[in-house]
Amino acid sequence: KMKKFFQSLELRWSDLALLVGFLPYAIFLIFGQLFMQYQNPFDVALPAWAAIICFIIMIGGFGVYLYLEMYRSKEKFNLIIPTVIATLILMNTIAIFVQPSIVSENVIVRLNEENPDLVGSVVNVIVNVSSVHKFVFVSEMIGTGLFIYIGLFVFPRRLKSVNFIKYLGYALYAFLFVLIVYGYIAEFNQYLGFIKYLLGIDRSASSLYVYAVKSFIIHRNAYGMAMMIGIIFTFINHSMEKKWQYFLLTGFFFVNMIFSLCKTGLLISALIILIYVYYRLVVTYKDHVKRNKISLIVLSSILGVGIILVGLSFLTKGKVLGFIYGLIAGGDGASTLDTRMMIWDNSYQLLQNGWWLIGRGFGTYNLILMPMNIASHNDPVFPGHSAYVTLLAEGGIWFLFAYIAFLGYMGVIIFKCFKKNPGLTLAMSLGVLSFVIYSFIEAIQYLVYVFLFPIMVLYYSEVKETVPEIETKEE
Repeated sequence: KMKKFFQSLELRWSDLALLVGFLPYAIFLIFGQLFMQYQNPFDVALPAWAAIICFIIMIGGFGVYLYLEMYRSKEKFNLIIPTVIATLILMNTIAIFVQPSIVSENVIVRLNEENPDLVGSVVNVIVNVSSVHKFVFVSEMIGTGLFIYIGLFVFPRRLKSVNFIKYLGYALYAFLFVLIVYGYIAEFNQYLGFIKYLLGIDRSASSLYVYAVKSFIIHRNAYGMAMMIGIIFTFINHSMEKKWQYFLLTGFFFVNMIFSLCKTGLLISALIILIYVYYRLVVTYKDHVKRNKISLIVLSSILGVGIILVGLSFLTKGKVLGFIYGLIAGGDGASTLDTRMMIWDNSYQLLQNGWWLIGRGFGTYNLILMPMNIASHNDPVFPGHSAYVTLLAEGGIWFLFAYIAFLGYMGVIIFKCFKKNPGLTLAMSLGVLSFVIYSFIEAIQYLVYVFLFPIMVLYYSEVKETVPEIETKEE
């Protein structure tokens, strides 16, 4: 099967050049987060020299691809999309280099627990945007542009077998199991402390977040996102093979996500699980009437009770069912959304004085906003906390418009794919929806995850095969 699968891909030498150059830098973008959230461009989880080598390899692979496709191949090469991406990169490069080396901003202090008297006062924040920063930001932007172009407009039109999606899921499962098992071993005390705190055996820690798990990923939210990707792939593979074991994997990944305390990821995952399970129960209703009727009643009851409990907790602001309120609102009881509103207010300040049109430049926005938030909140929060706000701030209205146009294009493709196979298309579109929603209140690096599922949707729209909707007793 594997031999037939690789033969069905029909890869060319130009495709292999892209693959070799594309994968290392993609891994850096997804798991390393590179330099996007640090004032020191060398203060990263992965060494800077390795990122530079990966960047050079990717540029070389892309150069080989262009040579083989444009110079030696007689096929027509579509230059529209590369021209649009290159234009956006050029505009943003200008924005990066016109950014002053010394940025001075006055910040209104909105939250300071150590010194409440400072709240309401104005603090001056000075940030150094060095030439090293600017070089790194430009190289990272070029890498991201190539990542998007290769992933969305090259590979989907090259690969010919729908099994690519299935085997991609298998590879992801293998990675996630390594991630989870490593966490069990390396962070055993975290798991133990988490359970003790939750059961009330030991509440000596300041909050449950002290015990949040991240394995070898850079941040607990990134670990949670990895689990959410795993959940979505269980739906994708289930829609192709109809095996009930995939639902066991769904539950396994969801339970592991709980230990990351990625709240938004947990809520979104719960939502997409309900959507997919409801779909499967409805579509197989006539085959298993009694079982599906009971399942629908039970699921609806659980959903209804859950909504009532959460609503009651928030209406009473934690006086009733306070653990639910504390978990969703935040470890210190402060609303997560309220904190983000403070960050977004600082973001608005950074967009004044003409920066709306071209943006402050890829990466420079986070560099400037980080110290502003530390001064304003007295807490080293990650900057932005909204991919859409960050897109507007870093790339101006043109970047935001391009992204929204892309989402509209994806909507059209998804609509067309539903005719080929509703189940598989629903599972893939749940992946798109999950990260589009998540990006509203999280940092811009999660847009890399957003693009993972459009790549698969576009790929599936190009392949000639369809996956038959076969209902089996294994449901």
